[in-house]
Amino acid sequence: MNKSAHIHVGWSEVIFAFKTFLASMLALWIAFQFGFAKPYWAMATVYIVSQPLSGAVTSKALYRVGGTFLGALMTLVLVPNLVNAPALLCLALALWVGFCLFVSLLDRTPRSYLFMLAGYTAAIIGFASVNNPELIFDTAVSRVQEIALGIICASVMSRVIFPRHVGPVLTGRIEAWLGDAGKWAQAVLSGRAKEAQSRGDARRMAADTIGLVALTAYLPYDTSSHKQAREQLNILEQHMTALVPLLSAVADRITALQEDERGIPAPLRALLADISIWIAAGREGREATAEQLQLEISHFEKIVEQKSDWQSLLEFNLCARLRNLVDVWEDCLVLRNAIATGNGRPPSHLAAAARFAGEPVLHLDTSVAWISGLAATVGILICCAFWIGTGWNEGSNAAQLTAAFCCIFSSLDNPVPAIKTHTWCVVGAIGIVAVYQFAILPVVDGFPRLVLVLAPFLLLGGTFMATPVWGFPAFALCVNGSLFLNLESAYNLDYQLFFNNNLAAVAAGVLAIMVITLFRAIGAEAGVVKLLRSVWADVAQMTSHREEGETPAFVRRMVDRLGLLVPRLVALPTGSYLHASDMLSDIRVGLNLADLQRERAGLSADEIEIAEGLLGGLSTHFQDKLADAKARPGPWLLTSIDEAITRLAPPPARSPAGTTLLHALIGMRRCLFPQARFFVTVALPNQRLRS
Repeated sequence: MNKSAHIHVGWSEVIFAFKTFLASMLALWIAFQFGFAKPYWAMATVYIVSQPLSGAVTSKALYRVGGTFLGALMTLVLVPNLVNAPALLCLALALWVGFCLFVSLLDRTPRSYLFMLAGYTAAIIGFASVNNPELIFDTAVSRVQEIALGIICASVMSRVIFPRHVGPVLTGRIEAWLGDAGKWAQAVLSGRAKEAQSRGDARRMAADTIGLVALTAYLPYDTSSHKQAREQLNILEQHMTALVPLLSAVADRITALQEDERGIPAPLRALLADISIWIAAGREGREATAEQLQLEISHFEKIVEQKSDWQSLLEFNLCARLRNLVDVWEDCLVLRNAIATGNGRPPSHLAAAARFAGEPVLHLDTSVAWISGLAATVGILICCAFWIGTGWNEGSNAAQLTAAFCCIFSSLDNPVPAIKTHTWCVVGAIGIVAVYQFAILPVVDGFPRLVLVLAPFLLLGGTFMATPVWGFPAFALCVNGSLFLNLESAYNLDYQLFFNNNLAAVAAGVLAIMVITLFRAIGAEAGVVKLLRSVWADVAQMTSHREEGETPAFVRRMVDRLGLLVPRLVALPTGSYLHASDMLSDIRVGLNLADLQRERAGLSADEIEIAEGLLGGLSTHFQDKLADAKARPGPWLLTSIDEAITRLAPPPARSPAGTTLLHALIGMRRCLFPQARFFVTVALPNQRLRS
């Protein structure tokens, strides 16, 4: 059996199930007491918004309430004004849903829930009122009340009963991340890290960084002592971002030196061992040790800086990267200790990752956003056309659910498999609800007995909702089961209505699958190429950017894309050529470009000439990759880089900014031509020595 299919259920999952069940029953009881039109909406909302982490529930709850109110407000604008033109009203609602979905996909924070809810809440209220427009105000108010009640009950229970705070989870994630980073760093510094292993470690760390950013977004809504540590966590995330391309570059230089005939010199091996031991010490590592390591690096760097052969240039470049590594790792340890002790103020002396400073810059795909909005609009209109054309009374339910399905699953590259799973869960929920409706509920008298008979289904489902593997199917069963039960203050079963409502739910799932398959579904390879193309476009653009502020935004966006690439690579076919793609190499090219652009003002006239030629060649190469994903850099670019390195290699021939240019050239050569031989001029103008 696949280990990932194993189910682990502990006390945290059981507690989550009880909290969610109590919240849903409380919402249902209050809705009964106040005579809400559809009390089951309050119960279902609890399962929609519930999360294991209390901060996550609160953050999304606030935006859900706002989105629900905005959606209800829009129906009050549209329905009364278009009541005499049902077709036009359907078009207006469909366009509103598509627009809200488009906006929500341009925001990967909890704020996106505001726009998404504003879209399909308007569809739920508006389509339900097409046949009874005179009730639009009552319907809108009822939906807002029921949904707000469910959100409030879920939030209160999440915070009152055994709250699970975001802070301790974040601390655990940080410890795990630093442990993984330390193991990777030790493997790199010892020379044991192979290319494929380093690539896999880099991708995993990038994915972990994205997870940490997502959790940090919930921290303002948390009630633990870590709530005040958000600024520190942002700075730590900047350092984590810096560490991914930095370790990749160090691994590359060490590999290149190992492949050289002379190998790694003994003093450099000793230096690498000392840094590895210091990193392995973790929180026991001392600042004095870091200062001593910096002195050792500077001493070795001064020796190799006077030489111009290729191996010495690699050693010189490696020293610069090791200095950055020591600075970043030391800062990571300081920040980790400050966060663990609850210190609300970040240390003031941290500057090692200044080039990565600023808020996280997340990858956004505008084309996917507008195509998703268009797909939702078209799907709703098809459903409305069938509903109006056939006179099917429950067609409004199908239109509502089509809007909801197209919105909820839109963030996925290929939503079709998830919607298929959800549709099968809808069928399963119908079967479970049929047993309740026809065999159990007719003999239930009073709310306490209702709670008892619902407990087995909802408690079991809530427990599995908190597990990674079965969370989504259990969520779909609980939410749809709560809606299909159609619980009201008095038991009233209408067989025809039961059949038609359930048929509408299945039809909505099938229609969503058909429409999204037509508009949105893309293969795993296409999704990877899309991400890679966005990287190449940014690197090509970096050749013309000269603003210093571009560097942090560029690298943080690139690492975010690297994290997004990880699950897509897992889904690739075994023989795909994209398995060999190394986005991190392209990111390192972009970082070297950014360093070059930042130091441009300090270059001499000759160095500016070198830089201009390099920038033009790199721009051409990445434009070629945009046209053909398999395009390789031409030999003319290799010749251009080698000649530039040759001109800059002797120390007297370059300015301080020229040293940055030299490091950028060495780094880009290793990224673009890792296997190519190097020819460098030394001593005599017409004499070339092979390294």
